[in-house]
Amino acid sequence: MKTIYISALIFTFFCTAAFPKDLQAVGDSAALVADKAESIVDEGFDFFASEEPLQMTLYFDIRTFVKTKKDPENLDAILTIALSETDSVSQQIKIKARGEMRRAYCTFPPISLRFKDNKDEEEPILSNGNMKLVTHCNQSSSFENYVLKEYLAYKLYNLVTPYSFRVRLAVVHYRDIDDPKLVYTEYGFLIENDNQLAGRNHVMIVDNQNLVQKHMNEYDMARVAVFNYMIGNTDWSVQQQHNIKVFKSLEVVSGKGIPVAYDFDYSGFVNTRYSAPNEKLTIKYVTDRYYMGQCLSGEEINMVMHEFEQIKDDVLQIITDFAYLSKGTRKQALSYINGFFKQYSTPRALLSELNKTCIKE
Repeated sequence: MKTIYISALIFTFFCTAAFPKDLQAVGDSAALVADKAESIVDEGFDFFASEEPLQMTLYFDIRTFVKTKKDPENLDAILTIALSETDSVSQQIKIKARGEMRRAYCTFPPISLRFKDNKDEEEPILSNGNMKLVTHCNQSSSFENYVLKEYLAYKLYNLVTPYSFRVRLAVVHYRDIDDPKLVYTEYGFLIENDNQLAGRNHVMIVDNQNLVQKHMNEYDMARVAVFNYMIGNTDWSVQQQHNIKVFKSLEVVSGKGIPVAYDFDYSGFVNTRYSAPNEKLTIKYVTDRYYMGQCLSGEEINMVMHEFEQIKDDVLQIITDFAYLSKGTRKQALSYINGFFKQYSTPRALLSELNKTCIKE
């Protein structure tokens, strides 16, 4: 895996002036920056090379992890990945509880896996970097379904645009390092990090707080907004950079950013028991759709809806084929997504609905 470390470059370009001017400057000098940037090749396990669930084991102090989740600590852990029924690879890593809301709500919050160089390990799983692990939150069948449905939301988003985080479903075996009886297995999923997404798409991450939707590429912004509308997700904001990352192309000269959405547990598609709409919105339930994007023209909605219609069969097939959910749960998920396609069978009908709540900038 190739990752390009660009934090210093971003600081140089974005910390002093207004966003559109800065972004254009980055576009003009992107090729030079790419040539001079230090690149580090992480030779290790490709987490996203397969669609099969990854069998992995985490050994760590589970009690301390749970006890300190609201004020998380870096804890030592051993990650073991099964390469086959008879072969595996292990690495010493650090883990840390993450996710502001889920650390407060979940008995077992999501985890940040932190890899680092270890001279004692000739073939590490990953030589450096972080990776997110979405966990079960609480031990029950409903929370297991939440994990699986949020994983599906990411997979649907992957169909919409390559500017989306790849995910890998995992069967995670948790083992306590001090208590051999404290052992359990749950579904989770891994999310690629910012550098991995950036490397795949030849983009760089933008760290700037003066962003709004009009600073984004119009069609990339429309895809994100319509996708979030399709899955019933209102838990995002470009301006607050809440559940949105912004990237900038290193290949195309442009004064516009590329928004990438993540964290879909508050969506109507996942429909967790702890989710609720923002009180400022006019909807009562998270399953109610509410459009939070910019107002679109007829030409823009025609183009975006054509793209969504092109992937409709694949979207529905992914849900249909996802055997890790029960038939009843898959039927509900299909019904929810089909509701979007059936209700807005024409771009004109969708445009009329979206323009009721769109951002007029």
